[in-house]
Amino acid sequence: MHKVLRQTIRFIRNEDGIATAWAIGWLIICFAIAGLSIDATNAWKVKQILQSTADIAAHAGGLELGTVGNSEIEAAVIVAANEYATKNMNVARYGDVLVDSDILTGFWDADTRVFTQMTSGSLNIPNAVRVTTRQDGVNSSKVGTFFLRFAGFDYFTVATSATVERFVSKCEKDGLMARGVVDMSTQQEFLGTYCVHGQGGIGVSQGNYFESGTTASMFDLNDCMPNITHCTDEANIGIEEALRQNSMTFGKVDRISQTIDNYKDPGWVGQPYYITKLLVKDIWDTRNFDATTDLEPNAVNIIHCSPGENLNLGDAAYLNNKGSGTDSGAETIPPDLLITDMVIVGVGCDFVFDKTVRYEDAIIATDSTGRQTFSGSANITLGRNDDCAEGGELALITAGDISFAAKMNAFDVEMIAAGDVKFASLGNDGESIHQGTSVWAGGDIKITTKHTFIGCGADANDPTVDVKYTLRFVE
Repeated sequence: MHKVLRQTIRFIRNEDGIATAWAIGWLIICFAIAGLSIDATNAWKVKQILQSTADIAAHAGGLELGTVGNSEIEAAVIVAANEYATKNMNVARYGDVLVDSDILTGFWDADTRVFTQMTSGSLNIPNAVRVTTRQDGVNSSKVGTFFLRFAGFDYFTVATSATVERFVSKCEKDGLMARGVVDMSTQQEFLGTYCVHGQGGIGVSQGNYFESGTTASMFDLNDCMPNITHCTDEANIGIEEALRQNSMTFGKVDRISQTIDNYKDPGWVGQPYYITKLLVKDIWDTRNFDATTDLEPNAVNIIHCSPGENLNLGDAAYLNNKGSGTDSGAETIPPDLLITDMVIVGVGCDFVFDKTVRYEDAIIATDSTGRQTFSGSANITLGRNDDCAEGGELALITAGDISFAAKMNAFDVEMIAAGDVKFASLGNDGESIHQGTSVWAGGDIKITTKHTFIGCGADANDPTVDVKYTLRFVE
């Protein structure tokens, strides 16, 4: 017993080989430290690759939004997202980093910053795609370690996600956009989220008002005319906060000719929902034309004019009786009749509006290149005055100029002109109201006194014609 005890004490006191044990301990510590540096860095690098793959896949899926109906959109998004994920991270090396169940189509709420996956049978059009890429060892490989495995840590599992939202910018919805100059005189008001953009500059007098939330932008801020002092609050209240340096494209202006040709075809996929008849009504007799009786609802109407011919889109019976003898026709022909649910294409026509007829849920286009291809008499109303609610929109498209020479009110109206757009006024005889109205001009936009432009904000409808969607990463 004493012998065993003595041997045990001797063994405990024996220091032979301690350096080896000490070295092994420090080696493990060194490997762990090296692993934290090298293996963790490698895991971080793989995570960045996974993140870029998630970004690319989400963007590719987002491009499919709106291309097909709700019943097919999820499948289309999955195919596109997988295609680009595979290109970015080869399956042979990384495994399947993006599985179908991690590709979600749904809705992004910008206010709450919450993504909600769409449900089967949903009629709401999805506006967002979320994808999650992984290297977790299930369908893909894990991120293995080299040094850390000596400390008992064999791999990392990494996952990243990206969410893209499809949206239409506020300038696309409510604004005055000129490839040339937006030139305005005094006493204009811009309210809500209204946008004013002159690619060639903004010419602004004094005494105009820009409410907080509006935008006044141009490619070069030095293009404020007649000089930079007019883009200060002392000259125009609120303009300094509204100022932005920005550049815009004018694709929908460049595509006017093709757009007009498309609307001549009632079977074109881009026709508005209210074109339910595969019918083209050709109208040749413009001398006896009466908009209230000659136009076909729910169909495409093509009116053939002599080049540059002025054609009134009002009530011919009222117009012909007005001022004839002592009978104006006002008692039997009420003004402000409603024409709705149709496409009108003019061949060589200059269209004139008057207060006898109001157009809603309609698209009116002309290939005329004249100076006043759309014009109107005093006190006309275009579109539906419904405080930016869905429905009632009106689009005017022309290869020439637009010139409204008197007071007008426009609600949810989109104007696209290859040339200039001019809004005049009746001096002090009231003001013109433009709510939810967007104007695209290939030339200049000129505005005289007392116009109020109101942006619809979150309630703004998407443009009627040639919608330009943008994708942005929100998560």
